[in-house]
Amino acid sequence: MPDPKDKGPKREIDRIRESAGSMSINVPDDDSEITGMLTLGDSLLVVKRKGIYQIKMADQIDPERTNPNVPNTAQRLAAFGSDEEFVGKILLTAHGLLEKGHLSPNIDANAAMGHATEITKNVAEMRILSDRFASEQQEAVDKFEGKIGNNRSLMLPSMVHVDIRIREFIQKADHALQKLFDLTKLFYPDLGSGGWESLKNRIEGEGRIDNFGHFLSGATPFLRMIRNARNAVEHERPEMKLIAADFALNSHNQLVPPLVQLVYPKTPFDGTPMREFMSSACANIADIVELMMVFLCARHVDASGNLSISVIEIPIDRRLNPNVRYGFGVMIGGQLVPLL
Repeated sequence: MPDPKDKGPKREIDRIRESAGSMSINVPDDDSEITGMLTLGDSLLVVKRKGIYQIKMADQIDPERTNPNVPNTAQRLAAFGSDEEFVGKILLTAHGLLEKGHLSPNIDANAAMGHATEITKNVAEMRILSDRFASEQQEAVDKFEGKIGNNRSLMLPSMVHVDIRIREFIQKADHALQKLFDLTKLFYPDLGSGGWESLKNRIEGEGRIDNFGHFLSGATPFLRMIRNARNAVEHERPEMKLIAADFALNSHNQLVPPLVQLVYPKTPFDGTPMREFMSSACANIADIVELMMVFLCARHVDASGNLSISVIEIPIDRRLNPNVRYGFGVMIGGQLVPLL
């Protein structure tokens, strides 16, 4: 298809599209400053302290240049920005490791960056569910008087649709980790159907001197549990189900918060406060994604250059963002110097 910009004399629409311009990225609840810009395929991601936005130029919307009134657009992808730890650990760490041009040329860094963006979006949605649940639970507890009536009855607080909420949360967690596996397969495309276990076995069999195998040994139980919880949600059977319970009263007249329990042959867990389960799952996924990218990139640094580049932990006083702990460094004068 011919480029509309090469069709003879410039038209008015050509002059509009090719002229310099600017745009404002502000919404009522986010007047924070821009802290970074990332490329994602043909799009641009703008990261602010309180949000992540996708920019699309008019030529992306109207590539044939048929309508001079088509604007450039900005759309909020997440109501969390660089101030959030998980955004730094996932999206901004991915940007620093995947987009710097220091990886082996056989790694599709653009595809990996796309997966990291999807993980960030899923974790952001998990955080919304988790924060909302925590807030509503605390509000219900604060309103609970705990007074037993003259007729020996007690009205308990209630959370609406706890089963639906936890199921949605589990599905988003599984989506995030599936995208992480897709990202991992860009580095190890021959991974079999064994999932995370196949990666763990492969890394342990390589015998290299790093902590990747140890990391996977610690992370795999959680990764497997989330996958099995998702299976229990979508393919429920008597021996495989996720059980959600609302507020309850125990035999000591103590208020018990909403609980979640997994019945599963290999990765069961007993009733766990749903609020804590959601919060810890968000944190665990951010930690696992961050370190998975660190180990993957460390093992696939492009060794063809003259400099000995490696993945390092950036000293606190050298970090451009306090939530981005890792990046590339080079040995100079016997010291590792961050490549910022």
